[in-house]
Amino acid sequence: MNVTRHHQPYPAIDPSRPELSHHGRVVLVTGSSSGIGLYIARAFAKAKAATVILTGRQEETLTPAVERLASEYPQTRFIGRVIDIVDSQEAERMWNAFDNDGLVIDILVLNAARIQCDKVPLLGRGHAEVLADYATNVGANLHFAERFYHQKKRDQTKKLVLLNVSTFSIHNFEINKARPSYGLTKNGAALAMQLIAQEIPVSDMQILSFHPGFIYTFSAREMGYRDRSHFHHDDLPAHYAVWAASDEAAFLHGRYTWAEWDVEELGSGEIRKRIEDDDKYLRVGVSGL
Repeated sequence: MNVTRHHQPYPAIDPSRPELSHHGRVVLVTGSSSGIGLYIARAFAKAKAATVILTGRQEETLTPAVERLASEYPQTRFIGRVIDIVDSQEAERMWNAFDNDGLVIDILVLNAARIQCDKVPLLGRGHAEVLADYATNVGANLHFAERFYHQKKRDQTKKLVLLNVSTFSIHNFEINKARPSYGLTKNGAALAMQLIAQEIPVSDMQILSFHPGFIYTFSAREMGYRDRSHFHHDDLPAHYAVWAASDEAAFLHGRYTWAEWDVEELGSGEIRKRIEDDDKYLRVGVSGL
């Protein structure tokens, strides 16, 4: 990919741009009590979202995050939902509550994931652990996507937006080969979103998967990373998500990108031409076929 790469946020993806405004919209970000999910929730508040819903498994981390955002952005309503997304009954109760309350989600960001932090080969991890990774990274995300698209009270004339926070481990098998289950299951998630996008036009639900970059999160520390100099700015994937949810990113429907790629270059010139001409470009598949 011959494109300018960013390590810091930049003007084209600034949430304060009028073209990227999400005024009046309701946004749900899974796995957002800390890390990338929290940064994305904050970015949508900057973009004037009416309501931002955060989810997390632990109330002791979720509640302070919601309270902090509410104090920073009083114009936005923040809601915290304690939930383990892999628990289908909990998920059903949450989505049913949204339906009963008349709360329609406009933008869903699938950020929650089960990450393999230990360096164990695939056959050493054990099939039960790998299946548990699939249950979160593929199964739970499919469940959320299904409930999101089939919301009972959604306005069929309004476009939904589904963003999948992915990883470059879905295609770079060397860089993270010590933790293969993560790349395997996240690859399945990206392919699932790609297949859904084949079935649903962008005018109905805009779908995009993206690698957020190297963000210094709790998981990064758990993996043993200490030097922060090689990591991207926390707001880079967050601001990119705001852009990816806008009409400017509609040409990437069903594709996979990196948050660090310059969006103006993606949307113009030779790269844009290849996107329009090559249906396999920036999609999950087998190289050479």
